[in-house]
Amino acid sequence: MPETLKVEGKMNIHLISPTGVIVDDIADKILLPTDNGPLMILKGRAPLFVQIAVGPMWIYNKGKRPVCYYLSHGVAEIRRDICSVLAWGVLADEIDKERARRHLISIQAEREKMHSKAGRRLIEHQIEFEENLIKKPSLLRSPNFE
Repeated sequence: MPETLKVEGKMNIHLISPTGVIVDDIADKILLPTDNGPLMILKGRAPLFVQIAVGPMWIYNKGKRPVCYYLSHGVAEIRRDICSVLAWGVLADEIDKERARRHLISIQAEREKMHSKAGRRLIEHQIEFEENLIKKPSLLRSPNFE
């Protein structure tokens, strides 16, 4: 489990994928892609459990450039000063479309060998994530909420 830091005026952000912890950091605010549209999360927000959609998650800290992670489907739990996101994710600056194409081919082949329904669903989410990495991230621009 990621460490929870106590920093005045900040909230904790944890992005956890099936392969491990991707982000364990603090933020002033977080913009999440949800099934109902973008959702801005601020410290002290009422508890919430929400479905994550495919799209960019922006992490904002005063005086710093916003950081973007591209997410696949998942869920997020928000409690006072902690935002925990469970989803496939990748730092937008590190997206390698060629690597995503190669990985897509390998997991499509893996799906054909998978016999369990749950395993196939997990692989189908990975496939959708890789397909979106290939076509959408070039459109990522930070909304200005400073």
